[in-house]
Amino acid sequence: MPVTIDTLYELQQLYAAPGTRAAAVQRAAAVRSDDLASWLSAHVGNPAAEAYLLHLFDAASCASPGGPRCYHRFYRELTLRLHPSLHRSVIGAGEISQVAVVAGSAFSCWRHPGTGRLMPVVYKKMPPFLDRAAAQEYVGWYLAYNQTLRDRVGIHVPHFDARIVERAGCAIIYVIQERLPSDSVCHVILRQASPAAARRLFRLILQQYEKLYHYDRDRSASDHQVGLDGQSPNWAVLGYDGDPEAIADQPLAYLDTNVPMLRVDGRDVVSADMYFQSLPGAARWLLKRLKLDEEVMDRYFHLRLILLDFLGNLIVQHRPDLVPPLVEMSNDALAGPLAAAGLAPFTTAEVVKYYRSDVKIWRLWRSLKLLGAVSDGVSAGHWRDLFRIGQIYYIWTRPIFD
Repeated sequence: MPVTIDTLYELQQLYAAPGTRAAAVQRAAAVRSDDLASWLSAHVGNPAAEAYLLHLFDAASCASPGGPRCYHRFYRELTLRLHPSLHRSVIGAGEISQVAVVAGSAFSCWRHPGTGRLMPVVYKKMPPFLDRAAAQEYVGWYLAYNQTLRDRVGIHVPHFDARIVERAGCAIIYVIQERLPSDSVCHVILRQASPAAARRLFRLILQQYEKLYHYDRDRSASDHQVGLDGQSPNWAVLGYDGDPEAIADQPLAYLDTNVPMLRVDGRDVVSADMYFQSLPGAARWLLKRLKLDEEVMDRYFHLRLILLDFLGNLIVQHRPDLVPPLVEMSNDALAGPLAAAGLAPFTTAEVVKYYRSDVKIWRLWRSLKLLGAVSDGVSAGHWRDLFRIGQIYYIWTRPIFD
């Protein structure tokens, strides 16, 4: 039997179940000692540790009462030996969370709870909470949001989980999400897709918007709403083979699930303050005074604004040529499957105006976040942070995405 990480994990599962231990011993005996030694040499790189692990595995292969204990020790020791090779890599930063992956060993992957298969994941670090109780409440809403999208709305979401870590008088949430291939994310696909392929992809996204609209409409009497950020970077094509022209009816996955966009009795279950934690106090006060915090949240709950945000983001992603045909498709949907919503049609001029306004808000947001970071640094005695103020020039002059 070939030696792989999946093989070793499956044996661990068999040894853990009382009724399958005989099968575990039989399968372990089928593993050739030379093959295991070669695998350990390639992955562990410590002769003394490899000899100890081989000894444990040989003991586990015998039909003795101590077999399960020996294998559990083997599996634990192997995991610990591989752990030093892990490293953390930040792959992105959103308006709220920092997205990172842990690489260096397949044991850094998670196990899918349904299939048990190895599953690469990303970790999204959320802003700190004052105490564990507040963090647990947030995790509860996060899980409820994902479950609602998946089980009730009918929008596929990658496998999700969360962990709370307490440190330095605060609680930090790490949202854990199955990692999908980066080339399957829709904004990457749209950058290289032909107009025909882009229309096929947008038709799939419109179907997801229809699901959301019907769910919210059916629950309008109970004043329960689900929202989402429908821009192209938040959708991925499942089973994507790298050819945008081959897109037909593949299922989509919604990625931006770390903030639970739920409204109950007209109130957001998560305060909009989470979006503004990194801003200076005066900026937060001004945003609330002008009710811009409500405007930011509303765009995720109104179907027309979700659509307008998607269309405007096409220009951000350097595909302004797609705006007219996708505006036409949006208007067809508003006159067809979404006609009951009674929403006004779009114009290309409206999309361009929205794009310009949205970019200004984004630049202002980034500038305020930078000022907040500089202020915090100076308060801590890091006077060199004052030089970062010059980055505001680049925020307002460089393209958002190169």
